[in-house]
Amino acid sequence: MAGQPFRSALFNKDKQACYKSVSSILKANELVNLINDLLFSSAAVIYRGDAELHPICIINSIKNFIGDNRESPSKSLLHFAVDYIISFEFRKDDNEILEKIIRDGVGSTAFLGDLENACQSGDWNSSETIMAKIFLASDRSRATMDALAELALQDTKRNGIFIYHLLRAYQFQERKTDNWVFTKCLFDNLASHKLKDAHKQTDRSPDSIRNHYIQAGNIELFSAIDRIWKGDYVRIRGYRRELSYWIDQIKINKGIDIDINDNHGLLLIEPNTFIDSAENIVQAEKTQNEKAKELVTLEAIRSLSRSENKQELAILGTRYMELLS
Repeated sequence: MAGQPFRSALFNKDKQACYKSVSSILKANELVNLINDLLFSSAAVIYRGDAELHPICIINSIKNFIGDNRESPSKSLLHFAVDYIISFEFRKDDNEILEKIIRDGVGSTAFLGDLENACQSGDWNSSETIMAKIFLASDRSRATMDALAELALQDTKRNGIFIYHLLRAYQFQERKTDNWVFTKCLFDNLASHKLKDAHKQTDRSPDSIRNHYIQAGNIELFSAIDRIWKGDYVRIRGYRRELSYWIDQIKINKGIDIDINDNHGLLLIEPNTFIDSAENIVQAEKTQNEKAKELVTLEAIRSLSRSENKQELAILGTRYMELLS
């Protein structure tokens, strides 16, 4: 990785060199490149755990906190990002299948429909070959990744948070040279579980369950699907089709009462509000996974806190007052 010393240090698990890079950030473009390397590295880890705790979710959340104060990026958050990533092993053979297909010749033309059918049937070896052929035939574009994201959203409950953070992590810089690593990250996550069937469009949208999720639901998942729904994606119709089906299955509990605490943490949001809260999380005496989960939750609160609805903010702040303190 000539010319990318920080990325190389991450892959070599050289914590001292990584910390040195973090400490020497002087210019905005250096911060952008450093965060992009963190995101790329998080997409390259070997991970088989809960999708919402995939390193890409954690690092993209930290990226969003850092964005609140780019002039003075939080060193403790960047150090935690380094520590979290290098605690995993990295994939070393991503390019092998591409190189094999190039050597052997792409052969018969493959289409996205072929990839979808192979994934749906659980034939992951064939799926990977087809995926690689399509990726090369499309001049290494992001089209394959976008198609896989639609398949993943057939199981919105499991994959919604992961897909949101992966898409946003990729879009941070959208470097074509990084496309395959992000595509493989998504494919490997899919291949670890049986896909659900595709679903029909419904007339439901995130707004129809907003109040329920603010009061009592999984706000990390709701925040993710709300932002995917509002996103500018080539395959947005397919994404919304799957999200609308998931929303339509939600059972709304009536009469949930929240005792509002007037001292909730969203009363006064300043530029460093969520940075300070995130720093409190990573500096607490908790396990790495507990910190990671809380960072994803805090990032969801950050997103939903942009609402102008004071009642929503009061309920959200009350539910997560301790996390915001």
